[in-house]
Amino acid sequence: KHLAASSIIHCILPSLFESPRRRMRSFLLALFCLLSPAAALRAPARAPGALSLASAPPAAVRATASPSMALPSFADAKGLTEEELLQEISNAKKELFMMRKNVKTRQQVKPHLFTHTKHRVSQLQTLLAQRQAA
Repeated sequence: KHLAASSIIHCILPSLFESPRRRMRSFLLALFCLLSPAAALRAPARAPGALSLASAPPAAVRATASPSMALPSFADAKGLTEEELLQEISNAKKELFMMRKNVKTRQQVKPHLFTHTKHRVSQLQTLLAQRQAA
């Protein structure tokens, strides 16, 4: 149903004491509610032969789901020399620093990369320690 104009006005009036960004957001939301018919807000109908993941069996859902993000493997680093290991550790720590900086400056960051990079640093440090002990 469409919202009555009086209810929209009552929603907008209290927002006059809010920040300009919040006021604009409230105004645009109210305008959208007034201009869009209720039918446009409904989900589009599916095509007659289209499959839905909700009605699919669990095996089909597992087959179509994206694969999980794998952590870096230990075998990748075994072929590196000590100097290359130190360089890789340094590079990974720089990546962590840049990711933390991106978080603080509100830039886009993929959170799973923190875990992967920390895991990679610990793998490299472990391998380096094993080589130095031997």
